[in-house]
Amino acid sequence: MKLRGDVLKQIRRKRGLSQTALAEGICTQATISLMEKQNRLPKMDILTAICERLNIQTDRIVEIEVSGINDTFNKIIDALTDQEYDTARKLISKVSVKNLNSDFDKQRYYFLLGMVQISEDKVDDAIFNFELVLTQFATTSANIYLAMTTAGMALAYLKRDDKERAIRLTNRAVKLIDNKKLIGSLHQWASINCQIAKLYWRLGEPEKAIESAQRGIQLCRERDSLFILDQLYMYVGRAYIELGDKEKAKENLEIAKSLSIARHGKLNEQSIEQELERL
Repeated sequence: MKLRGDVLKQIRRKRGLSQTALAEGICTQATISLMEKQNRLPKMDILTAICERLNIQTDRIVEIEVSGINDTFNKIIDALTDQEYDTARKLISKVSVKNLNSDFDKQRYYFLLGMVQISEDKVDDAIFNFELVLTQFATTSANIYLAMTTAGMALAYLKRDDKERAIRLTNRAVKLIDNKKLIGSLHQWASINCQIAKLYWRLGEPEKAIESAQRGIQLCRERDSLFILDQLYMYVGRAYIELGDKEKAKENLEIAKSLSIARHGKLNEQSIEQELERL
């Protein structure tokens, strides 16, 4: 992860704060200076407190550094999002964990490996890898993969038909999102909200599914992004079906279908059409 000191300085000045004023009660003025001039990444509690004072999300000033492995991980995420599981499996099989230099990369690797294993119904293997993320790398950094892995664990236990543990883990993932200033990109935030909406829908909690999906929709709207919007609206529509509100279900599913066509999401388009035919 890389700190954007120039962006931090720009936002601080727009807020009318000196380095001393921004640092007050959080850290030293020298820490702020190092952040702005040398892109020095501070401890996570300091970073989140600074972002709270500036009223910004952490991803405004922290970015994931682009690298070859980062590109591979992004391709795996895209394949999983599009339900192209064979592609995801082939990509993850080419990654050697021995060549991963940072704990953050290992965290991402074991999460994605677990998600691929779930698609292959290798639930025990997936749970093992998710536990590696949550136990060995939980304190590495407060990033979105903690919530994503917790939701992945919920999906694994749902596949085991252990709904009680699945709902408990899903609720824990929501608390992680609500109570921690996690670092993540728009795609990751939208994905975790979609993942949670899907879990709540499958667990028979349609109101919570709608709430989670709408959070993802709002994020995409704020950033003018179509990413995963079709899936988010699809779960809103499906949740309204469960609630017996056919009018709202049809409205949201029609939006999902249009967005799916715009995003060339053929698989989602077919699924949405089947839902509409049943209304």
